[in-house]
Amino acid sequence: MELVLERWPSRILAAAFLVAATVALSLELWKHFHAERLAQEGTVSSLEHALQLEPRNAEIYWRLGRAELFSESGSPAAAVAALDEATRLDPHSGTYWVELSQARENAGDVSGAESALDTARAAEPRTPLMLWQSMSFALRNNQAGRALEFGHDLLAVAPPYASRVIPQLSEVADLSTLIETVLPADRTAIDDVTAYVCNRMEPKSTAALWNRVMATGISPSGFYLQRFLDALIAQGDGELAGRVWSDSVRRGWIGADPEDLAEPLYNSDFRRPMLGFGFDWKVVPQPETSVYVNDEGPLPGETCLCADFGDRSRANFYHISHPVIVEPGDRYLLTAKIRVRHLATRTGAFLSVSGLGATGQESAMTDRVVGSTGWEDVSAEFAAGPHTHLAQVALERPGVAADQPPASGQLCLAAVHWQRLQKDPLAGAESARTKSGKGTAR
Repeated sequence: MELVLERWPSRILAAAFLVAATVALSLELWKHFHAERLAQEGTVSSLEHALQLEPRNAEIYWRLGRAELFSESGSPAAAVAALDEATRLDPHSGTYWVELSQARENAGDVSGAESALDTARAAEPRTPLMLWQSMSFALRNNQAGRALEFGHDLLAVAPPYASRVIPQLSEVADLSTLIETVLPADRTAIDDVTAYVCNRMEPKSTAALWNRVMATGISPSGFYLQRFLDALIAQGDGELAGRVWSDSVRRGWIGADPEDLAEPLYNSDFRRPMLGFGFDWKVVPQPETSVYVNDEGPLPGETCLCADFGDRSRANFYHISHPVIVEPGDRYLLTAKIRVRHLATRTGAFLSVSGLGATGQESAMTDRVVGSTGWEDVSAEFAAGPHTHLAQVALERPGVAADQPPASGQLCLAAVHWQRLQKDPLAGAESARTKSGKGTAR
């Protein structure tokens, strides 16, 4: 449709109408931008001024409520009033209801705060913030059951919250139960909980974590799996550490050879790449020492592990080790071949066997090898005490004092074997008495 204005009065009237509309629109735009600028300042006075320009702006009421809620000079009653108005103007924003809940709780209205949280979840049922605030509110108000429910629902939609949810819920619930019922099938969440479990190392929680891993089929990532396994070994939990190792190797989570899991001492001939953790050889770097594998073993082409000590080497060296599972009360024989070249120490080098995670365990050591030799056979017998489930084989070379010549030279190890001997009947009887609650632990 085309509007034809043939007469001047009509044209003037139309122009006046357009000018009035433009002025009105410009005024509204000016008010909006000015209100937005005032709102950005974030002070109570600037927000109140902004509301004079836009009295039906829910977001400005929300910002005013937050300013009253979180400033030192803020008023709890004013915060509640502003956030009440924000939720009235926009009842579909879960964030507004969450802030109103906090304002009501600060003002002492616990039931009103809980009601606001219920409305927030109804408005946005799968939004992590709503569930997180609901869980935190339940914990603050001694509602452990509801907190567990909210924690479960939260991790179901937002697994990365596990690093915060699990530690908080563990204050009101058993950690192993949380792992079984709350931990989702998500690698990030499993990594976070693995790190938390490694800091606590409670037998129930470590077992529950691995059961959950096997149930989901999702392992911790490489770093956390290594940390978990090494923590189990360090505390002497041979049963679970052995299970984690074998399960992980069979599933391809650890790059060891599954066909050789039955070996008493894995990779005893150094033919496989050393993993540096778990039930393989571990080499801790030392600035004074270079450790490597070569084929200069006792037989042609046989591999061996060597350590070259520099001309300034003085510190104790015990940085090559291997854990092994043992049975309490059993006796074991360690045999190996050691070669030294120009090892300039009086104390020489040797293999030691010590218990892991058990007090009162006597260690064992082979004869010392000194100077320069060919390949020499060494051996030691180790008796596992009533509480020893893990032992550690270590290659050692004691250090020297500052007034002595440096402990330079070369030390090589090959053909390491670990064999169970007959069980010590006295140690076995003592172990049985301890488990049944009779007798005294050594």
